[in-house]
Amino acid sequence: MRKWLSTISGAVLALAISGHAAAAGFPDGGAVSSVASSSDDPVEIYLMTVGIGDQIYARFGHTMIRVVDSRRGQDAVYNWGMFDFADPGFALKFFQGILIYRVGVQGYSRTIEHYRNYEMRPVWQERVNLTAAQKKKLLDRIAWNMRPENVRYPYQYFTNNCATKPRDYLDEALGGAVKSKYDAESSGKAWRWYVRHYLNDNPVVGLGLDVLMNSDVDRKISRWDEMFFPPKLREYLMNMPALDDNGQPVPGGKMLLDGTEELVRLPDAPSGDRNSFIVAQILFGIPVFFFFVAMIGVGGIRRILSFNTPEQWTGRIAWNTLDASHRLLVHVAQACLGIGLTGWALLAGTLGTLQVASWMFSRHTDLHHNANLWLFWPTDFLFVLVGWRSVRNALRRSIKRRPILSHSVRFYSGLHVMALITMVALRNMGFIQQDVDRVIQNMGILGGFIYAACWFGMMDFGLNPKAGPVAPPAQVGDAAQ
Repeated sequence: MRKWLSTISGAVLALAISGHAAAAGFPDGGAVSSVASSSDDPVEIYLMTVGIGDQIYARFGHTMIRVVDSRRGQDAVYNWGMFDFADPGFALKFFQGILIYRVGVQGYSRTIEHYRNYEMRPVWQERVNLTAAQKKKLLDRIAWNMRPENVRYPYQYFTNNCATKPRDYLDEALGGAVKSKYDAESSGKAWRWYVRHYLNDNPVVGLGLDVLMNSDVDRKISRWDEMFFPPKLREYLMNMPALDDNGQPVPGGKMLLDGTEELVRLPDAPSGDRNSFIVAQILFGIPVFFFFVAMIGVGGIRRILSFNTPEQWTGRIAWNTLDASHRLLVHVAQACLGIGLTGWALLAGTLGTLQVASWMFSRHTDLHHNANLWLFWPTDFLFVLVGWRSVRNALRRSIKRRPILSHSVRFYSGLHVMALITMVALRNMGFIQQDVDRVIQNMGILGGFIYAACWFGMMDFGLNPKAGPVAPPAQVGDAAQ
Protein backbone atom coordinates (compact mmCIF):
# COMPACT_ATOMS: atom_id res chain seq x y z
CA MET A 1 0.00 0.00 0.00
CA ARG A 2 2.77 2.44 0.87
CA LYS A 3 4.61 1.64 -2.34
CA TRP A 4 1.43 2.36 -4.32
CA LEU A 5 0.90 5.65 -2.47
CA SER A 6 4.51 6.60 -3.10
CA THR A 7 4.09 6.14 -6.84
CA ILE A 8 0.78 7.99 -7.00
CA SER A 9 1.78 10.85 -4.73
CA GLY A 10 5.09 11.29 -6.50
CA ALA A 11 3.35 11.68 -9.87
CA VAL A 12 0.04 13.32 -9.08
CA LEU A 13 1.03 15.60 -6.19
CA ALA A 14 4.42 16.56 -7.62
CA LEU A 15 3.44 20.18 -7.23
CA ALA A 16 4.03 19.85 -3.51
CA ILE A 17 7.72 19.04 -3.92
CA SER A 18 8.56 22.08 -5.99
CA GLY A 19 11.21 22.95 -3.44
CA HIS A 20 14.87 22.14 -2.99
CA ALA A 21 15.74 18.52 -2.31
CA ALA A 22 19.32 18.97 -1.16
CA ALA A 23 20.16 18.21 2.44
CA ALA A 24 20.82 21.19 4.68
CA GLY A 25 24.40 21.87 5.59
CA PHE A 26 26.39 24.45 7.54
CA PRO A 27 27.54 27.67 5.93
CA ASP A 28 31.11 28.67 5.29
CA GLY A 29 31.93 30.49 8.51
CA GLY A 30 28.64 29.90 10.31
CA ALA A 31 25.16 31.43 10.15
CA VAL A 32 24.36 35.07 10.63
CA SER A 33 21.89 35.28 13.49
CA SER A 34 21.33 39.02 13.94
CA VAL A 35 22.91 42.36 13.21
CA ALA A 36 23.18 45.57 15.17
CA SER A 37 22.20 48.87 13.62
CA SER A 38 25.16 51.06 12.75
CA SER A 39 26.10 53.76 10.29
CA ASP A 40 28.94 51.60 8.97
CA ASP A 41 26.72 48.60 8.17
CA PRO A 42 28.79 45.52 7.27
CA VAL A 43 25.81 43.33 6.34
CA GLU A 44 24.40 42.93 2.84
CA ILE A 45 21.17 41.06 2.07
CA TYR A 46 20.59 39.45 -1.33
CA LEU A 47 17.58 37.79 -2.90
CA MET A 48 18.70 34.70 -4.82
CA THR A 49 16.42 33.24 -7.50
CA VAL A 50 17.02 29.84 -9.09
CA GLY A 51 15.62 29.31 -12.57
CA ILE A 52 13.33 26.63 -13.96
CA GLY A 53 14.78 23.12 -14.05
CA ASP A 54 14.00 19.92 -15.93
CA GLN A 55 13.06 17.83 -12.89
CA ILE A 56 9.51 17.94 -11.56
CA TYR A 57 10.54 19.43 -8.22
CA ALA A 58 12.43 22.19 -10.08
CA ARG A 59 9.68 23.29 -12.46
CA PHE A 60 8.72 26.38 -10.43
CA GLY A 61 12.18 27.67 -9.64
CA HIS A 62 13.41 28.46 -6.15
CA THR A 63 14.07 31.42 -3.83
CA MET A 64 16.74 31.86 -1.15
CA ILE A 65 18.09 34.72 0.94
CA ARG A 66 21.83 35.33 1.11
CA VAL A 67 23.31 37.18 4.08
CA VAL A 68 26.89 38.47 3.81
CA ASP A 69 28.57 39.88 6.94
CA SER A 70 32.00 41.08 5.87
CA ARG A 71 32.97 42.02 9.43
CA ARG A 72 32.39 38.48 10.73
CA GLY A 73 33.50 36.77 7.54
CA GLN A 74 30.14 35.04 7.08
CA ASP A 75 28.40 34.25 3.80
CA ALA A 76 25.25 32.20 4.38
CA VAL A 77 22.33 31.19 2.14
CA TYR A 78 18.98 30.48 3.80
CA ASN A 79 16.70 28.01 2.08
CA TRP A 80 13.06 27.26 3.01
CA GLY A 81 12.64 24.34 0.61
CA MET A 82 14.18 21.49 2.58
CA PHE A 83 12.44 18.14 3.00
CA ASP A 84 13.47 14.53 3.47
CA PHE A 85 11.97 12.20 0.87
CA ALA A 86 13.54 9.22 2.67
CA ASP A 87 11.60 9.92 5.85
CA PRO A 88 9.65 6.78 6.91
CA GLY A 89 6.00 7.22 6.07
CA PHE A 90 6.73 10.16 3.77
CA ALA A 91 4.50 8.85 0.96
CA LEU A 92 1.46 8.42 3.22
CA LYS A 93 2.00 11.82 4.86
CA PHE A 94 2.49 13.30 1.42
CA PHE A 95 -0.85 11.94 0.20
CA GLN A 96 -2.61 13.06 3.39
CA GLY A 97 -1.28 16.58 3.00
CA ILE A 98 0.95 16.50 6.07
CA LEU A 99 3.95 18.20 4.48
CA ILE A 100 6.58 19.32 6.95
CA TYR A 101 9.43 21.32 5.44
CA ARG A 102 12.26 23.11 7.17
CA VAL A 103 14.60 26.00 6.72
CA GLY A 104 18.25 25.15 6.13
CA VAL A 105 21.44 27.14 5.73
CA GLN A 106 24.47 26.53 3.52
CA GLY A 107 27.58 28.40 2.58
CA TYR A 108 27.40 30.53 -0.53
CA SER A 109 30.15 28.72 -2.45
CA ARG A 110 28.62 25.32 -1.75
CA THR A 111 25.19 26.54 -2.90
CA ILE A 112 26.53 27.90 -6.19
CA GLU A 113 28.53 24.72 -6.79
CA HIS A 114 25.37 22.68 -6.28
CA TYR A 115 23.32 24.57 -8.87
CA ARG A 116 26.15 24.89 -11.38
CA ASN A 117 27.43 21.31 -11.31
CA TYR A 118 24.58 19.18 -9.98
CA GLU A 119 21.22 20.70 -10.89
CA MET A 120 22.62 22.84 -13.74
CA ARG A 121 20.11 25.66 -13.29
CA PRO A 122 20.60 29.40 -13.66
CA VAL A 123 20.93 31.54 -10.54
CA TRP A 124 20.47 35.31 -10.20
CA GLN A 125 20.85 37.58 -7.23
CA GLU A 126 19.87 41.16 -6.42
CA ARG A 127 20.92 43.23 -3.46
CA VAL A 128 18.00 44.08 -1.16
CA ASN A 129 18.21 47.74 -0.18
CA LEU A 130 17.10 47.88 3.42
CA THR A 131 17.84 50.30 6.22
CA ALA A 132 19.83 49.06 9.20
CA ALA A 133 16.61 48.76 11.22
CA GLN A 134 14.91 46.81 8.45
CA LYS A 135 17.90 44.49 8.14
CA LYS A 136 17.88 43.87 11.86
CA LYS A 137 14.19 43.02 11.80
CA LEU A 138 14.70 40.61 8.89
CA LEU A 139 17.74 38.91 10.41
CA ASP A 140 16.10 38.64 13.82
CA ARG A 141 13.18 36.86 12.13
CA ILE A 142 15.56 34.49 10.33
CA ALA A 143 17.41 33.83 13.58
CA TRP A 144 14.08 33.06 15.26
CA ASN A 145 13.24 30.70 12.38
CA MET A 146 16.57 28.88 12.79
CA ARG A 147 15.84 27.89 16.39
CA PRO A 148 15.29 24.12 16.71
CA GLU A 149 11.68 24.58 17.79
CA ASN A 150 10.91 26.85 14.79
CA VAL A 151 12.97 25.30 12.01
CA ARG A 152 10.07 23.22 10.61
CA TYR A 153 6.87 24.54 9.09
CA PRO A 154 3.73 23.14 7.39
CA TYR A 155 4.37 23.43 3.66
CA GLN A 156 1.63 24.35 1.19
CA TYR A 157 2.64 24.58 -2.46
CA PHE A 158 0.69 27.79 -3.19
CA THR A 159 0.53 29.70 0.08
CA ASN A 160 3.44 28.60 2.28
CA ASN A 161 6.47 27.58 0.26
CA CYS A 162 10.11 28.44 -0.40
CA ALA A 163 9.17 31.78 -2.01
CA THR A 164 6.35 32.93 0.28
CA LYS A 165 8.54 32.58 3.37
CA PRO A 166 11.13 35.14 2.13
CA ARG A 167 8.25 37.27 0.82
CA ASP A 168 6.54 37.33 4.21
CA TYR A 169 9.77 38.08 6.10
CA LEU A 170 10.71 40.92 3.74
CA ASP A 171 7.17 42.27 3.99
CA GLU A 172 7.41 42.17 7.78
CA ALA A 173 10.73 44.02 7.71
CA LEU A 174 9.19 46.68 5.45
CA GLY A 175 6.17 47.17 7.69
CA GLY A 176 3.70 45.38 5.42
CA ALA A 177 4.48 47.53 2.36
CA VAL A 178 4.80 44.60 -0.06
CA LYS A 179 1.40 43.15 0.75
CA SER A 180 -0.16 46.60 0.82
CA LYS A 181 1.09 47.27 -2.72
CA TYR A 182 0.29 43.94 -4.38
CA ASP A 183 -2.57 42.33 -2.47
CA ALA A 184 -5.23 44.39 -4.24
CA GLU A 185 -3.70 43.98 -7.73
CA SER A 186 -5.00 41.05 -9.76
CA SER A 187 -2.48 38.91 -11.58
CA GLY A 188 -5.07 37.90 -14.17
CA LYS A 189 -4.07 34.28 -13.69
CA ALA A 190 -5.24 31.33 -11.62
CA TRP A 191 -3.05 28.81 -9.89
CA ARG A 192 -4.17 26.22 -12.47
CA TRP A 193 -2.49 28.34 -15.16
CA TYR A 194 0.87 27.75 -13.48
CA VAL A 195 0.21 24.05 -13.07
CA ARG A 196 -0.58 23.71 -16.78
CA HIS A 197 2.21 25.97 -17.95
CA TYR A 198 5.04 24.39 -15.98
CA LEU A 199 4.00 20.77 -15.36
CA ASN A 200 2.22 19.73 -18.56
CA ASP A 201 5.43 18.60 -20.25
CA ASN A 202 5.10 15.51 -18.05
CA PRO A 203 1.88 13.87 -19.33
CA VAL A 204 1.28 11.81 -16.18
CA VAL A 205 1.67 14.74 -13.79
CA GLY A 206 -0.06 17.23 -16.08
CA LEU A 207 -3.10 15.04 -16.68
CA GLY A 208 -3.32 13.94 -13.06
CA LEU A 209 -3.18 17.46 -11.61
CA ASP A 210 -5.59 18.90 -14.16
CA VAL A 211 -8.14 16.22 -13.27
CA LEU A 212 -7.57 16.02 -9.52
CA MET A 213 -7.35 19.72 -8.60
CA ASN A 214 -10.72 21.35 -7.93
CA SER A 215 -12.19 24.83 -8.33
CA ASP A 216 -10.05 26.23 -5.50
CA VAL A 217 -7.17 26.61 -7.99
CA ASP A 218 -9.34 28.37 -10.60
CA ARG A 219 -9.97 31.69 -8.88
CA LYS A 220 -7.94 34.65 -10.12
CA ILE A 221 -5.15 35.35 -7.67
CA SER A 222 -3.59 38.65 -6.63
CA ARG A 223 -0.02 39.58 -7.37
CA TRP A 224 0.70 39.01 -3.69
CA ASP A 225 -0.50 35.41 -4.07
CA GLU A 226 1.38 35.09 -7.37
CA MET A 227 4.65 35.59 -5.52
CA PHE A 228 4.47 31.91 -4.62
CA PHE A 229 6.24 31.59 -7.98
CA PRO A 230 9.90 32.61 -7.43
CA PRO A 231 10.37 34.47 -10.76
CA LYS A 232 7.29 36.58 -9.97
CA LEU A 233 8.54 37.32 -6.47
CA ARG A 234 11.75 38.62 -8.02
CA GLU A 235 9.90 40.62 -10.69
CA TYR A 236 7.49 42.35 -8.32
CA LEU A 237 10.13 43.17 -5.71
CA MET A 238 12.28 44.68 -8.46
CA ASN A 239 9.40 47.04 -9.23
CA MET A 240 9.18 48.31 -5.63
CA PRO A 241 11.02 51.37 -4.39
CA ALA A 242 13.35 51.16 -1.44
CA LEU A 243 11.63 52.46 1.69
CA ASP A 244 12.91 54.35 4.70
CA ASP A 245 11.99 53.47 8.27
CA ASN A 246 8.79 55.51 7.96
CA GLY A 247 7.61 53.51 4.94
CA GLN A 248 8.31 56.32 2.47
CA PRO A 249 10.26 55.89 -0.79
CA VAL A 250 13.94 56.68 -0.45
CA PRO A 251 14.82 59.89 -2.32
CA GLY A 252 16.63 59.52 -5.62
CA GLY A 253 14.45 56.76 -7.05
CA LYS A 254 16.36 53.94 -5.36
CA MET A 255 14.68 50.55 -5.91
CA LEU A 256 14.21 47.77 -3.37
CA LEU A 257 16.28 45.39 -5.52
CA ASP A 258 19.24 46.38 -7.65
CA GLY A 259 22.67 45.19 -8.73
CA THR A 260 21.49 42.14 -10.66
CA GLU A 261 24.18 39.46 -11.02
CA GLU A 262 23.92 36.22 -12.94
CA LEU A 263 25.77 33.85 -10.64
CA VAL A 264 25.21 30.74 -12.76
CA ARG A 265 24.83 31.40 -16.47
CA LEU A 266 22.63 28.62 -17.82
CA PRO A 267 19.33 28.66 -19.76
CA ASP A 268 15.98 28.03 -18.11
CA ALA A 269 14.38 24.72 -18.95
CA PRO A 270 11.67 25.10 -21.63
CA SER A 271 8.09 25.49 -20.46
CA GLY A 272 4.68 26.06 -22.01
CA ASP A 273 1.05 25.04 -21.88
CA ARG A 274 1.20 21.72 -23.68
CA ASN A 275 -1.61 19.22 -24.12
CA SER A 276 -0.95 16.71 -21.35
CA PHE A 277 -3.84 14.53 -22.57
CA ILE A 278 -2.31 13.64 -25.92
CA VAL A 279 -0.71 10.40 -24.68
CA ALA A 280 -4.01 9.11 -23.27
CA GLN A 281 -5.81 10.10 -26.47
CA ILE A 282 -3.32 8.11 -28.56
CA LEU A 283 -3.22 5.08 -26.28
CA PHE A 284 -7.00 4.72 -25.93
CA GLY A 285 -8.33 6.59 -28.94
CA ILE A 286 -6.52 4.66 -31.67
CA PRO A 287 -7.82 1.20 -30.60
CA VAL A 288 -11.36 2.57 -30.33
CA PHE A 289 -11.04 4.19 -33.77
CA PHE A 290 -10.06 0.86 -35.32
CA PHE A 291 -12.91 -0.80 -33.44
CA PHE A 292 -15.41 1.42 -35.22
CA VAL A 293 -13.62 0.86 -38.55
CA ALA A 294 -13.83 -2.89 -38.04
CA MET A 295 -17.47 -2.67 -37.03
CA ILE A 296 -18.28 -0.73 -40.18
CA GLY A 297 -16.68 -3.56 -42.13
CA VAL A 298 -18.65 -6.14 -40.18
CA GLY A 299 -21.88 -4.29 -40.83
CA GLY A 300 -21.08 -3.93 -44.52
CA ILE A 301 -20.38 -7.63 -45.00
CA ARG A 302 -23.55 -8.68 -43.18
CA ARG A 303 -25.50 -6.23 -45.30
CA ILE A 304 -24.07 -7.75 -48.49
CA LEU A 305 -24.91 -11.23 -47.27
CA SER A 306 -28.47 -10.26 -46.37
CA PHE A 307 -29.23 -8.50 -49.68
CA ASN A 308 -28.03 -11.27 -52.00
CA THR A 309 -30.08 -14.32 -52.76
CA PRO A 310 -28.55 -17.79 -52.94
CA GLU A 311 -28.99 -17.84 -56.73
CA GLN A 312 -26.54 -14.92 -57.00
CA TRP A 313 -23.70 -16.86 -55.44
CA THR A 314 -21.32 -18.67 -57.81
CA GLY A 315 -20.38 -21.15 -55.14
CA ARG A 316 -18.96 -21.50 -51.70
CA ILE A 317 -15.72 -19.65 -52.51
CA ALA A 318 -17.32 -16.21 -52.47
CA TRP A 319 -19.33 -16.96 -49.36
CA ASN A 320 -16.32 -18.45 -47.56
CA THR A 321 -14.26 -15.35 -48.39
CA LEU A 322 -16.91 -13.06 -46.94
CA ASP A 323 -17.39 -15.34 -43.97
CA ALA A 324 -13.66 -15.35 -43.19
CA SER A 325 -13.51 -11.57 -43.59
CA HIS A 326 -16.51 -11.21 -41.31
CA ARG A 327 -14.98 -13.34 -38.56
CA LEU A 328 -11.59 -11.64 -38.87
CA LEU A 329 -13.12 -8.20 -38.52
CA VAL A 330 -15.19 -9.34 -35.54
CA HIS A 331 -12.07 -10.55 -33.77
CA VAL A 332 -10.16 -7.39 -34.71
CA ALA A 333 -13.01 -5.35 -33.26
CA GLN A 334 -12.96 -7.49 -30.14
CA ALA A 335 -9.24 -6.99 -29.67
CA CYS A 336 -9.34 -3.23 -30.31
CA LEU A 337 -12.24 -2.71 -27.93
CA GLY A 338 -10.56 -4.84 -25.28
CA ILE A 339 -7.23 -3.01 -25.50
CA GLY A 340 -8.75 0.46 -25.45
CA LEU A 341 -11.27 -0.39 -22.74
CA THR A 342 -8.71 -2.04 -20.45
CA GLY A 343 -6.38 0.95 -20.56
CA TRP A 344 -9.23 3.43 -20.13
CA ALA A 345 -10.67 1.47 -17.19
CA LEU A 346 -7.31 1.48 -15.42
CA LEU A 347 -6.91 5.23 -15.92
CA ALA A 348 -10.53 6.18 -15.12
CA GLY A 349 -10.69 3.86 -12.12
CA THR A 350 -7.42 5.23 -10.74
CA LEU A 351 -8.52 8.86 -11.17
CA GLY A 352 -11.93 8.13 -9.66
CA THR A 353 -10.40 6.33 -6.69
CA LEU A 354 -7.89 9.12 -6.10
CA GLN A 355 -10.62 11.75 -6.16
CA VAL A 356 -12.68 9.91 -3.57
CA ALA A 357 -9.69 8.96 -1.41
CA SER A 358 -8.31 12.51 -1.50
CA TRP A 359 -11.66 13.94 -0.53
CA MET A 360 -11.97 11.55 2.39
CA PHE A 361 -8.41 11.24 3.71
CA SER A 362 -6.23 14.08 2.41
CA ARG A 363 -5.74 17.53 3.87
CA HIS A 364 -5.09 18.87 0.39
CA THR A 365 -8.32 20.86 0.13
CA ASP A 366 -7.48 21.56 -3.52
CA LEU A 367 -8.33 17.89 -4.13
CA HIS A 368 -11.77 17.86 -2.46
CA HIS A 369 -15.29 18.22 -3.99
CA ASN A 370 -14.05 17.61 -7.52
CA ALA A 371 -16.43 18.05 -10.47
CA ASN A 372 -14.49 15.47 -12.50
CA LEU A 373 -16.21 12.76 -10.45
CA TRP A 374 -18.91 13.09 -13.11
CA LEU A 375 -16.41 11.53 -15.54
CA PHE A 376 -14.22 9.18 -13.54
CA TRP A 377 -15.65 6.65 -11.08
CA PRO A 378 -13.85 4.19 -8.79
CA THR A 379 -16.13 1.47 -10.18
CA ASP A 380 -14.62 1.96 -13.65
CA PHE A 381 -12.06 -0.66 -12.65
CA LEU A 382 -14.82 -3.22 -13.37
CA PHE A 383 -14.36 -2.54 -17.07
CA VAL A 384 -10.88 -4.09 -16.86
CA LEU A 385 -12.65 -7.46 -16.69
CA VAL A 386 -14.78 -6.65 -19.73
CA GLY A 387 -11.75 -5.49 -21.71
CA TRP A 388 -9.72 -8.52 -20.70
CA ARG A 389 -12.53 -10.90 -21.76
CA SER A 390 -12.82 -9.13 -25.10
CA VAL A 391 -9.08 -9.51 -25.81
CA ARG A 392 -9.11 -13.12 -24.63
CA ASN A 393 -12.02 -14.03 -26.88
CA ALA A 394 -10.33 -12.33 -29.81
CA LEU A 395 -7.15 -14.35 -29.28
CA ARG A 396 -9.18 -17.55 -28.93
CA ARG A 397 -11.31 -16.58 -31.93
CA SER A 398 -14.32 -17.13 -29.77
CA ILE A 399 -17.68 -15.34 -29.85
CA LYS A 400 -19.56 -16.07 -26.65
CA ARG A 401 -22.79 -14.53 -25.54
CA ARG A 402 -23.22 -13.50 -21.89
CA PRO A 403 -26.66 -11.83 -21.75
CA ILE A 404 -26.33 -10.60 -18.15
CA LEU A 405 -22.86 -9.18 -18.78
CA SER A 406 -23.92 -7.60 -22.07
CA HIS A 407 -26.93 -5.86 -20.54
CA SER A 408 -24.92 -4.73 -17.50
CA VAL A 409 -22.15 -3.26 -19.64
CA ARG A 410 -24.63 -1.45 -21.86
CA PHE A 411 -26.49 -0.08 -18.82
CA TYR A 412 -23.25 1.10 -17.17
CA SER A 413 -22.03 2.67 -20.42
CA GLY A 414 -25.35 4.47 -20.77
CA LEU A 415 -25.01 5.86 -17.24
CA HIS A 416 -21.58 7.24 -18.07
CA VAL A 417 -22.83 8.92 -21.24
CA MET A 418 -25.75 10.45 -19.31
CA ALA A 419 -23.32 11.68 -16.62
CA LEU A 420 -21.13 13.29 -19.30
CA ILE A 421 -24.12 15.06 -20.86
CA THR A 422 -25.25 16.24 -17.41
CA MET A 423 -21.76 17.54 -16.61
CA VAL A 424 -21.60 19.52 -19.86
CA ALA A 425 -25.06 21.00 -19.17
CA LEU A 426 -24.18 21.96 -15.58
CA ARG A 427 -20.94 23.56 -16.76
CA ASN A 428 -22.70 25.60 -19.45
CA MET A 429 -25.36 26.75 -16.97
CA GLY A 430 -22.68 27.91 -14.53
CA PHE A 431 -23.36 25.41 -11.77
CA ILE A 432 -19.86 23.91 -12.12
CA GLN A 433 -17.29 26.61 -11.35
CA GLN A 434 -14.31 24.32 -11.76
CA ASP A 435 -12.37 24.69 -15.02
CA VAL A 436 -13.25 21.32 -16.48
CA ASP A 437 -13.44 22.44 -20.12
CA ARG A 438 -10.11 20.95 -21.12
CA VAL A 439 -10.86 17.69 -19.34
CA ILE A 440 -14.24 17.43 -21.07
CA GLN A 441 -12.81 18.25 -24.50
CA ASN A 442 -9.89 15.83 -24.24
CA MET A 443 -11.06 13.07 -21.92
CA GLY A 444 -14.84 13.39 -21.68
CA ILE A 445 -15.39 13.11 -25.42
CA LEU A 446 -12.89 10.25 -25.65
CA GLY A 447 -14.70 8.50 -22.80
CA GLY A 448 -18.01 9.03 -24.58
CA PHE A 449 -16.68 7.24 -27.68
CA ILE A 450 -15.31 4.41 -25.55
CA TYR A 451 -18.63 3.89 -23.79
CA ALA A 452 -20.42 4.09 -27.14
CA ALA A 453 -18.05 1.38 -28.39
CA CYS A 454 -19.00 -0.75 -25.37
CA TRP A 455 -22.67 -0.19 -26.13
CA PHE A 456 -22.35 -1.24 -29.77
CA GLY A 457 -19.84 -3.96 -28.97
CA MET A 458 -22.44 -5.70 -26.81
CA MET A 459 -25.22 -5.49 -29.38
CA ASP A 460 -26.30 -8.42 -31.51
CA PHE A 461 -24.64 -7.52 -34.78
CA GLY A 462 -20.98 -7.57 -33.88
CA LEU A 463 -19.12 -8.98 -30.94
CA ASN A 464 -21.99 -10.89 -29.36
CA PRO A 465 -24.27 -12.09 -32.18
CA LYS A 466 -27.09 -14.42 -31.32
CA ALA A 467 -26.16 -16.42 -34.35
CA GLY A 468 -23.27 -16.60 -36.78
CA PRO A 469 -23.20 -15.04 -40.23
CA VAL A 470 -25.87 -15.70 -42.77
CA ALA A 471 -25.89 -19.36 -43.78
CA PRO A 472 -24.13 -20.20 -47.09
CA PRO A 473 -26.28 -20.78 -50.17
CA ALA A 474 -27.13 -24.36 -50.89
CA GLN A 475 -25.47 -26.03 -53.85
CA VAL A 476 -27.63 -26.89 -56.84
CA GLY A 477 -27.18 -30.59 -56.21
CA ASP A 478 -28.21 -30.17 -52.59
CA ALA A 479 -31.27 -28.23 -53.60
CA ALA A 480 -32.31 -31.00 -55.99
CA GLN A 481 -32.17 -33.52 -53.23
